[in-house]
Amino acid sequence: MPVSDRAGPTDHGITGSLTAEDMAYRARALAQAHPLTELARSYVDRSVAEQRTSQPIPEVGIWAGAAAIGGYCLRRVEESEVGMDLAPGEEDLPDLDALDEATSHIAAELRVEGGGGHLLIDEDRTIEALDRIIASEVSRRLDHWKDDVDQAAWDELEEYITWWVVKGYALRAAETATGALH
Repeated sequence: MPVSDRAGPTDHGITGSLTAEDMAYRARALAQAHPLTELARSYVDRSVAEQRTSQPIPEVGIWAGAAAIGGYCLRRVEESEVGMDLAPGEEDLPDLDALDEATSHIAAELRVEGGGGHLLIDEDRTIEALDRIIASEVSRRLDHWKDDVDQAAWDELEEYITWWVVKGYALRAAETATGALH
């Protein structure tokens, strides 16, 4: 393979053996381009609305949506990396409740060693890329509060953002598993 076709530590734009840093970078870039299917958009919109009304600070619901989109985009980057071309399916799309159930189940499985069989590439790279996206979301959403909240609240907010990044990744996996994509 010519040197120009290999992913390097900072090139962020070439496919093939992407580093975790490149994967996270691409996921963050993709998140800016309205990457969701119609079904996923409906799911994220509903989740954000629920979180905005159930959290003590409404902005936290918006954070959940942004974190979910970051995780979703990472899964899309992985799909690209392994050559999967998944287009939205037309028939028998799951309803949002069925999609939520599948997404929550996959998200729980992703938190165990091996990712419950839902990872498309090696576990270490995926986990590192997820960690990079989580760190970016935490920095963007929480750093200005670091001096104003105690450690327990900080840990809880970090866990909240982590859950939503993982759930976003699981959302894309659930679309595949439920037949919403083919």
